[in-house]
Amino acid sequence: MDYTSIHIYGHLLSDDILHNIERDNTLNGNRDQDFGMDISVSSAIDYVWSSLRNDWNFYKERANNERLVNKDPYGTRRARDLMERLFQSLGYSLDRQATNIEVAGTNYDISYTCHDLGKMPFIIIGEGISADGSIDTLDKCSLDYRAKGGMRKKSAHATMLEYLNATENVYGIISNGQILRIIRNSGQLVKLTYIEFDLRRMLEEDKYTEFCLMFRLLHVSRFRTSGDEPCVMERWFNMSIESGNRIRNGLSRAVQTTMETIGNAVLTSEGEGNNALREAFANGTMDTTQLNKELIHFIYRLLFLFIIEDRGLVYQIPDSPDAPDYKQLCQWQDIYKKFYAASRLRHLSELAYLKQRQYSDLWQGLMDTFHLFEPDTFGEKLGIKPLGGVLFGTETLHWLKQCQVSNKDLLAAFSALNEFEDERQQKVKINYSSLDVEEFGSVYEGILEMRPFVQPGVAASDWQFGFVGGLDRQSTSSYYTRPDLVQNLIKTTLEPVIKEKIAAQTTTEEKVKALLNMKVCDAASGSGHIVLAMARTIAWYICTLRTGEDNPASLDYRQALREVISRCVYAVDYNPDAVELCKVVLWIEGYCAGKPLSFLDHHIRCGNSVLGVSDLQMLIDGVPDKALTADDKDTLKALKKMNQEAVKAVNGTLDNEPTLGLEDSFGVENMSAAQIGLADKIRFINHLPEDTLEEEIIKQERWKELMESARVDCLRRACDIYTSAFYHTVQKDELYKDNGGSNKELLLEAEVPYTKTVMRALQEINAMECLEKGKPLPTFYRQLSADFKTEVKRMADEQRFFHWCVEFPEVFAANKGFDVMCGNPPWDKLQMEEEKWFAGKDEDIVKAANQAERKEKIANLQTSAPKLYEEFTIACNALTSQSNFVKNSGRFPLTAVGKLELSSLFAELCLSFTKEAWGLVLPTGIAVNDSNKYFFSKLIDENRLVSLYDFENKEALFDIHRMFKFCLITAGKAQAKPRMVSGGFFLTRIDHLLDPRRVYTLRTDDFARLNPNTKTCPVFRTSYDAKLTAKIYRNSTILYNDITEENPWNVKFGSMFNMSTDSYLFRTCSQLTEQGATLDGNTFTTADGETYVPLYEGKMIWHYNHHYGSWPIEGERPNSINMPSETELENPDSCIMPWYWVPLSDVENSLIKLNKEGKIVWHWNHKWLLGFRDVTNATNERTFVCSPIPNAKGVGHSTTLLYAERGTMPVASLCAMLSSLVFDYITKQKIGGSHASISFVKQFPALTPDQIPSAMQWQIVKRVAELCYFNHDMDGWASELWEEMNEEQRAELPQLGTQQPWIYNPERRAILQAELDAIFAHLYGLNTEDFRYILDPEDVCGKGCINETFRVLKDNELRQYGEYRTKRLVLEAWNKFGYNN
Repeated sequence: MDYTSIHIYGHLLSDDILHNIERDNTLNGNRDQDFGMDISVSSAIDYVWSSLRNDWNFYKERANNERLVNKDPYGTRRARDLMERLFQSLGYSLDRQATNIEVAGTNYDISYTCHDLGKMPFIIIGEGISADGSIDTLDKCSLDYRAKGGMRKKSAHATMLEYLNATENVYGIISNGQILRIIRNSGQLVKLTYIEFDLRRMLEEDKYTEFCLMFRLLHVSRFRTSGDEPCVMERWFNMSIESGNRIRNGLSRAVQTTMETIGNAVLTSEGEGNNALREAFANGTMDTTQLNKELIHFIYRLLFLFIIEDRGLVYQIPDSPDAPDYKQLCQWQDIYKKFYAASRLRHLSELAYLKQRQYSDLWQGLMDTFHLFEPDTFGEKLGIKPLGGVLFGTETLHWLKQCQVSNKDLLAAFSALNEFEDERQQKVKINYSSLDVEEFGSVYEGILEMRPFVQPGVAASDWQFGFVGGLDRQSTSSYYTRPDLVQNLIKTTLEPVIKEKIAAQTTTEEKVKALLNMKVCDAASGSGHIVLAMARTIAWYICTLRTGEDNPASLDYRQALREVISRCVYAVDYNPDAVELCKVVLWIEGYCAGKPLSFLDHHIRCGNSVLGVSDLQMLIDGVPDKALTADDKDTLKALKKMNQEAVKAVNGTLDNEPTLGLEDSFGVENMSAAQIGLADKIRFINHLPEDTLEEEIIKQERWKELMESARVDCLRRACDIYTSAFYHTVQKDELYKDNGGSNKELLLEAEVPYTKTVMRALQEINAMECLEKGKPLPTFYRQLSADFKTEVKRMADEQRFFHWCVEFPEVFAANKGFDVMCGNPPWDKLQMEEEKWFAGKDEDIVKAANQAERKEKIANLQTSAPKLYEEFTIACNALTSQSNFVKNSGRFPLTAVGKLELSSLFAELCLSFTKEAWGLVLPTGIAVNDSNKYFFSKLIDENRLVSLYDFENKEALFDIHRMFKFCLITAGKAQAKPRMVSGGFFLTRIDHLLDPRRVYTLRTDDFARLNPNTKTCPVFRTSYDAKLTAKIYRNSTILYNDITEENPWNVKFGSMFNMSTDSYLFRTCSQLTEQGATLDGNTFTTADGETYVPLYEGKMIWHYNHHYGSWPIEGERPNSINMPSETELENPDSCIMPWYWVPLSDVENSLIKLNKEGKIVWHWNHKWLLGFRDVTNATNERTFVCSPIPNAKGVGHSTTLLYAERGTMPVASLCAMLSSLVFDYITKQKIGGSHASISFVKQFPALTPDQIPSAMQWQIVKRVAELCYFNHDMDGWASELWEEMNEEQRAELPQLGTQQPWIYNPERRAILQAELDAIFAHLYGLNTEDFRYILDPEDVCGKGCINETFRVLKDNELRQYGEYRTKRLVLEAWNKFGYNN
């Protein structure tokens, strides 16, 4: 949209959403009722417009009154008067802030807040930048400047941004009376996100239509929230992101269409170059891959030119018309736009009459446009200096520029790049001027999805170029990462490091130098927008330091960005096309008119980040024996022996054994010196200037010469051999020399990848030095054969080995590393996913009904498609070998566990490679899965973890399943002091990061306290839950500590019968009856005298109730069972029926443990059992369900048994603690699945017996006794209690001694349980607010809050009793005991 007084920055709202707001009154949030006014929106707009125009005239009169101006030199008073009236008319109720607002020790100069909008902040200043008018404000906005002589340390814009970052507010408004901005807290520094309204222009030029749009964007109703629903503005912002997704998808399709159109055109058109291309295909000098590569570079060139043209960056036109070259540059710019601009072809593609096949002049014109930027003098006539680089290399489009393409085909291709149809069949134009290069990720994804093919034909017109579909994007997990996710990652990872470096220096020059010396990297860069975000952030800080401005000019910023890209940025990706696109993205953003494209080959590299040597010490340690494979056991045994001897020789521990040609092995010192020397040379090259193409070419040639030098080649080859050892299966004839007959001689100089050949590669460096110094070669020296070197290089190139210490020596020499690493690495498992691999290759296999059928179809390929089968086998072997490397190379000791996750490997890579901080977008399993516990515990033990924000993909933040969970994780360097960690779980939107209810802080030592056994991340839904849980843990210990073996209740966990594997022992009622067994109560006796007792299942117990469920004894087994009637429960002689019975002898045997000699080492000799339900859920009415169970009863594994050895009275207290609401509240925080697994329960917070005073213990025990002893089947438990009680206690509970159970009374039981809940809440150290929160969060946090505790219990009781009975009874007990003080 072409608005003159409204400007959108940082894509707060997209063009189509803005258009809908302006035109569509049925849009959600844009209807009359959405504004909440008594009059129509149109009437309100007319009223506010009239009022504002009158106020504006008064504002101007005051500005022209010299007497008033002297009293208000900056214009602050008149701006505030104008804005107060405007905001009042828009429905705001503002509170003037007489003093600065303090947040976390920092004061913010906020002019107003709006209480009704959660204290939304407003800053109103004057339009003056200096009181004396010494600064011209015509082209400068006071919102971006610090007032000269004023108290404000930062500009109004910077102040608002920092305030939003420090608080939970998402939006803020600033104005100087003439310009008004709505700012969104996006965490971004560079790509600021705001809407700007030029009030002066709007009112002076009578832009009523634009004012109507402003009203709809600025009205108070735009910022009101309701419960957990975002405000209207935030909903529109999210809609704009969805709109951006459509643009990205459209651009991806446009790229494919364009490449197909041009590819077919060059193959089917007549022309000398076209004929040569077809002939090259026919004779094999050209292939599909090469053509596709040229087409990709063709697309990259177009995108580059589209953006710099539409942004007006081809020429740097001076601000002043009086500049000496102003007229000439303008003239050149006009010529370029009319005759050469690539963008003009997009506009011409809309003219049907130009689409003629007989002409190809537009293609020749486009080639001339490309030529302007290539290394030549062609562009000098238009003042364009060559850009160079691969993108605009002379031979980059070798074949394409020789061909002819008709105007019809070319304009069809450009039409695809000009506009597309979205999923609603609406035409959408691509606005390249506002297209973020981050969105080039869609191009990357599109390229990955396409498998090119060329189909030769008899005639030229029969040739075909096209793509077959594939799932490469999914199989490499290369998903577009939203900018707001990236910026939050940058905010927690990179910005703190930058601020530390600035704070450590004194002068501006030192601060800038410190930032330019930073090294940042993305190890799986994709299209490069994460590494670009890091570069932007560093450049922004450098630019603000140099200029002293909070919002520096675009040219100053771009120059700083170009410098940062050249010096600070590193990236690696497995896909070569992604590497090229990453360079294009960086070139576009760092483009400065008149300067060549930065040299990036030395920092943006292609390779497998997890496959290769990271540290030269790996070579000295030698190839691990586990890496080696051979075709038979004897060969492998001999190979391992040779390898072990070579390792000993390298490290000087061989004693008198033969050294196999390593008598004077290449030393560590030589190797380290080689790396350090290489690093020094790289640093020198890095600092070479590249302001002209000649300088850039010199820099490129020097780097290329160095990296291809003999010494570097030897170092790289040694690393390649080391890595190849994990891939190469040694054949017998490679290790033995055939002397005839059956005797074979072991080859001491066998050329297979193992430690010795690694060392021989390194010795070539030593040999070179001897030759250079005129010294004789050592006697032990044996040069590797050319064939062996060739094979190793073939393997390295094929698998894309990447040796960090060789490729980036300046980073890794002397055990350094990157300052910061960020990224979104692949999320795949390191295993063959057949369905994905065969996509686009064999759809029949892809569509197989099941795994067995797919395996069969793959096996059939051996005869039906042997070449494809061979490719598949090679791919499987490569994955196996890569897994071998990951598990056994020693690079990944923490994450190479179980099924290998690439994302976890990248996390450990970042941990190893960074000096200051790293941050990644990863599956949440990195923090909570058992396979990652060693890695995560290191982050905790070394106090590295900085933040972890878990997201559920419900809002489609990624193009993956909506239930997938991922996180933003940031870690810093190790430190002795515990670190405050910011965290949040179950987030679904980016703005949830600003919600203090959802985001919480814990200390790293809290992690160890909450999960000391696993050291995994505790999961909380809200900040209140995190704070309260931490408090409970601080006041207690855990039930069982695996690390220290602390076990305060002397518990053992166990199970009696597995419901599956032990089912052969089970009998149903009908089965036993058929066998002639007789039933007495609920115990069967068979004809031969064997006793069968009930098998308890989890659903048969509840709190203090071992009669919670009874099964029918005939018919089919139901899915659920009923609780016995109250009458049955009142009968102390009643019994419940199980579904299964088990032999009593097996029950008794399960309670005895024998050693190997058959002696009893453990015997459960109590007359009761204590069990808890295994199957459960945090959303159930109650989550942790525990109860005593009668002795001589079987128990299925759905009830986990707690064998507590402290005695029956203490265990009664333990049972009460485990059944308390406080304990249950914690289990709801900790159980994320459907099982109360033993590993979870061990880490639940438990009071020690010593924390329960003896008087209090008796109060607990007598209530537990009355609750549990309501049936004679618990006589054994009652008798043990009686035996442990003293006379005074026996006098209080004579029923236990006389074996007279209490009558089951639900009302009485509810009171007793409530009293126990109150007692344990007190013992856990809770106050009244804490306890009220556990019972009902709405009492503390307000109605409709997001917090969840016992909502299901509350809803059930409201339906059953008409009140939340538990809450009333518990609080009555709390007050009765005097705990409410």
